[in-house]
Formats: sequence, structure tokens, C-alpha cells
Amino acid sequence: MRKKIYTYFLCIFILSCCRISYSQSPWSKLWDARFGGRQIDFLNDFLQTADGGFILAGYSLSGLNGDKSQPSRGGNDFWIVKTDGNGIKQWDKRFGGSLNDYLNSIQQTHDGGYILGGTSSSGNNGDKSEPGRGLGDYWMVKLDASGIKLWDKRFGGSNAEFLTRVIQTSDDGYLLTGVSRSDSSGDKTQATKGNYDYWIVRTDSLGNKIWDADIGGIDDEQLKFAGMTSDNGFILGGSSISGIGGDKSQPTQGDYDYWIVKTDSLGTIQWDKDFGGSDIDMLQSMDVTAKSAYILGGMSQSGISGDKTKPLFGAQDYWIIKTDSAGNFLWDQDFGNTGIDDDIGSTFQTRDGGFVICGESQSPAGGDKSENNLGISQAWIVKTDSSGTKEWDKTILTAPENKIYPYAIQTRNGCFAVAHASWSGIAGYKTEENRDTTHATTDYWIITYCDTTLPPQAWLTAPNMLCPGTCTSFNNFSLYATSYQWTFNGATTVASTDENPQNICYNNPGSYDVSLIATNINGSDTILLTNYITVYPYPSPQSIIQNGDTLFALQGAQTYQWFYNGIAISGATDYYYPASQSGDYNVVCTDENGCEVEAAIFNVLAGTLYPNNNLDRWILFPNPVVDFLSIPKNINRESTGISIYNLIGEKIISKQDDGSGFIDCNSLPGGTYMIEFSISNMIIRNIFTKQ
Repeated sequence: MRKKIYTYFLCIFILSCCRISYSQSPWSKLWDARFGGRQIDFLNDFLQTADGGFILAGYSLSGLNGDKSQPSRGGNDFWIVKTDGNGIKQWDKRFGGSLNDYLNSIQQTHDGGYILGGTSSSGNNGDKSEPGRGLGDYWMVKLDASGIKLWDKRFGGSNAEFLTRVIQTSDDGYLLTGVSRSDSSGDKTQATKGNYDYWIVRTDSLGNKIWDADIGGIDDEQLKFAGMTSDNGFILGGSSISGIGGDKSQPTQGDYDYWIVKTDSLGTIQWDKDFGGSDIDMLQSMDVTAKSAYILGGMSQSGISGDKTKPLFGAQDYWIIKTDSAGNFLWDQDFGNTGIDDDIGSTFQTRDGGFVICGESQSPAGGDKSENNLGISQAWIVKTDSSGTKEWDKTILTAPENKIYPYAIQTRNGCFAVAHASWSGIAGYKTEENRDTTHATTDYWIITYCDTTLPPQAWLTAPNMLCPGTCTSFNNFSLYATSYQWTFNGATTVASTDENPQNICYNNPGSYDVSLIATNINGSDTILLTNYITVYPYPSPQSIIQNGDTLFALQGAQTYQWFYNGIAISGATDYYYPASQSGDYNVVCTDENGCEVEAAIFNVLAGTLYPNNNLDRWILFPNPVVDFLSIPKNINRESTGISIYNLIGEKIISKQDDGSGFIDCNSLPGGTYMIEFSISNMIIRNIFTKQ
């Protein structure tokens, strides 16, 4: 059906910016949003969340003012801002100690929460639960989906460590990556091989260290990227000025070169590759492609030399390299104009198989750049096809600007978002004033774009086999759309304009249609899924009956779980349960469709039931019964209350013993019943069947 997706997430703070050229960009702005306090708020990472919103991450020196809802802990703190799909703030959170803590990386975890990674010089105070190791340590913080802290961990040696990236691994553990200058000390088991080396730390799902590895040459390395590979190993990407020595198997081409390292799942090096020209080449971003190859992005001051096959436009250009899965060079491309084009924050593969490079440009229009800047430097995005040939570029206009370190992502609806630190006022695409109106400090800024030349393509998914009374959420994968109209036949919510509607509830069995109209300025596209939602039949009703001290549920369910005073009883998963204590009992049963039904709460008075081994004194006769049921002779008829219940717990008959010695059952439909005799301080219950 609908497949192609272009998603542009504008550039983000700390790693690098975006650029694009070729023909005029077809992308038009949807919205922008600014978040900050009155001091420095510096954006270093951002992503689209599973609910279609965004989360922006960086560090803040601001106190309780502006968009910041918590005071500073001391120096710079981790600061994250969560928005909905339209950039409206939902919440923000601050985490830090008494000194400086710099958040550089965020990822949404498999449980819907978040993992934060950065560098901390704080001790054991504030939100930090462990003392520092040296001049700066890795610090990771695990949050739930609402931004509530669950735990934190610190890793470091006796000198300085700087974390650049944290990723969740396939087994729900984590990999922390950055650089270290420490020798073997603290959490570091290997000495540095030169100045700064790559340092990676592997943890379990609770952040407990499993292993660490120091990877470096005899001089200096700067690690920017880490990703997990299909063989459960890791790919590391950064820059190196080292020659052959230590872990580096190839010499530099000139000054700093791109350096990528492949390890196995235990951090053991499998291969490394050096790419560069005759001058400085700094890798700043990287991505693992759909076919397990690699795309490398950074800045280059080299002309045609070494691995660089394209001439330099200006003082510094964007330079991308494509390799195969073994790190072998396939092709390279250079993009720029007469000025400085660098600080790549994002290099990634788009859903059409092409690539995006997002960074910062100080160049005017010309060369690969189709638009002039509004300020000193601008975020610049370049979009290529699968072979690296430029398709279009886009300059994100703000003024004034200087270093802004932008990041870009492709969103689920085929559009793009860019985010970066900004001290601009209202100008260009920016519609909100900086929180510091003197423009001396930066705020977070995010902007989204969509292709205005393409009609929308509607597409959706959702769990569609439901039990009665349950709810589902819909995932919108429509392309190029800017607004949405949903219709849910048979649901309690019959219509919605949300991008990703949540908690759509279906109470009654049946099959129901779902429709979605996706719209942009070029028109609309409708998808109608007939009988898409199936609601299973109601599960058979359940009830509890008692025989002696044993409680019985109706047989025939797939699973049973007994509860005592509202708490699940461990191991109580049979259709019966011996009730040894007074209190409220109930049972939850599931049918063949996995649908649950709960019996009415059944109160037990322990010790008032006649013991099971004496039940022969209270035998019911005849059983099964056709018309009249005999009352056991040893019941004192003058003080006996008689009640009969059906199997869903409804009281059918309630009477005092009339002395006849019989109970008329002619009016009862065929089935199983429970009879209860109330005798002074004792209750006797038994089961009979009416034919």
C-alpha cells in the first residue's frame, strides 16, 4: 500500500547541523517551538517519541523560570522537555548535582521510558546517588515514561571522561560510549593508550557494569557515534590523529581522519578503518543503513587526496562516506560553498534509501547551497539519493545566530524536524522571542517541515482483536499529512483529530470499521478499513460456590487466578481453592480468546463452615433433582434459613424452613445450583443439579 516516507527532523544542538542543495527544497514549515529559561539552555539531542511527540535533551543553567519548572541543582543540569506532536509542552524534568552535569544523549527505551547519558563532575548529592571518580564521569539516568527517575549510575576513572552517546541494547542493557583520559582506575580496567581514547561501558538492564573496553591509538581520539550491529556487536565512529599503534591498524592520511571500529558483543575489536584526505577531516555523525552498511558524515578541510575524491568548495565542507558492512569504502561526496560548512549533527538514511546530512553553514547561496543565510550561520540540510547525489537542500532561517549545532530527524509521517540551541529573536522561521531578550543565552528550538508538493497518503495500524470493554491506541503512519480525521464505528469515542488517537474503547462484541482522512494543502487521502476491529464475544459469566472449606469456580475457562482481599494468591491457578482464612475471595478467569471475566466477591467466614469430612451428614437427596429436594434430617428446621443461588451468584430462593422437609424445585430451570442453610452461627453450603 503506502510505503515511501520522508521525515525531516531539524538539526539539534550539540553534534552538528543540516544542509541541503540541488534544486529548491520542496519542504514547507509546519510549526516551531522554543523552550528555555533566562540562563543558558543548550540542546544536544532530540527524538520523536512513540506517541508521536518529541523529547528535547541537553543541559540548563536556568533556575525556576520561563519553561523550566524546577530550580537548578547547582551548575549546569540535565534538562529534558517533552512535547506532543504539535510542539506543545507536556512536561519538563531537571536532573543534576551541585556541580556541572552535561546531558549529551537520550534514547526512548523498550519499556516506553528514557535513558539519559552525559558527563558529570558532581558528587553524591542532588539527583546523583554515587560520588565522582575523577575530573568528569559518565552519568546515566533511567526514567519512566512520565520522566520520573528510576535509578542512576556513574562510571569513571581517576582522570577525565566525556560521554557522547548511550544506547539500549537488544537484551535491554545499555552501552555507554565516549572518551577517557584515565589509566586503569575506578571503573576503568585498562589504561589509556595515548591521550584521549574511545571508552565503552556495557551494563545490564539496571545499569550494573558488565565490562568496559579502552580503544585507541598512540595519540588522540574523539568518539561521536555508537550503534548496535546485526550480529549483536557494536560499531563506533569518531576521529583520530593517531598513526599505526595501539588499536589503530592504519596510518592517518593527513591530520585528523575519520576512524570507525567494529567490535563483537564483548567489546573485542574485529576491525578498524581510517578514512581521510591530506588535511583535517572530523567525523561527527554516522548511521547504520538498512542493509547493515554505514554512512559517515563530518567536516573536511581536505582537497582531492587520500580517500577524498571530490574537491573542496570552501574553507570547510560537509563530507560523507558510504562503506559496506565490513567498512570497505564505496563512495564519498562533498557538499558546501565558499564559507565554512561544518558541525554535522545528523547523518542518517531516509526511508526512500537516500541520506540526509544536517549541520551548520556560514556560506552564502552558491555551490551546493540554494539559499542565503539570514544570520551569521544557519542550520543547513542536504538530501541525497541512495548514491549520494544531491536532490535538494534547505537553509533553516533564523537571525542572528552563531554556533548552533543543529540535529535533524525524519518523523513517522514522512516529514522532518530540526532542533538546535538558539539565541535568535523573532525572525526567519522563528516565531517566539528568546527567553533572554538580550539574546546573550540560548534556548532549545525545534521546527518541523513537510513536503508541500506531494499529496498525503493515509495509513494506520492498531491492535485489532479486542475483548469487550477494552481500549486500543492507533498508530498513524500517513505520509506528508498535516491534519487528520478519524472515525471509529462502534467505539465510545466515535471521532478524533489527533495524529495518534489513544484509548479508543470498544464495549460490545462485533466487527467495526475504522476510517482515516489524511490532509495537506494538496488534498486528502482516505483509507477505510472494513471490519478492521473485531471485538470477541463476552466471556462466559463466572461465579464462586463453596463446598465445605473449598471454593469452586465454573470449569471450562483457559486460566484461573484466585484473589484474597484483592491480592493475587501465588500459585492459586486451579478452578478450585481451599479457603483457610476469613475474608473476601474472588477469581479472574480467561477464555480461549484471552478475555477476562471476574466472579463476584465471595465472603468466607473461616470456622463457621461444617468440615468437609462431615458433609455426609448433610447429603442432598435426590441429586440430581427433578421436582422436590429433601432437606437433611439433622437440620433444626425451626431456625434454619434456606437460600438457593444460581451459578452467577444470584439468589433465586430465600425462605425459612416451613417444616415440610422438602424444597420445591419445579420452578428452577435445569442447571447447577448452590443451596445454603443458615443454622444459628453456622452456614452449610452444598451443590445440587436440577434436571
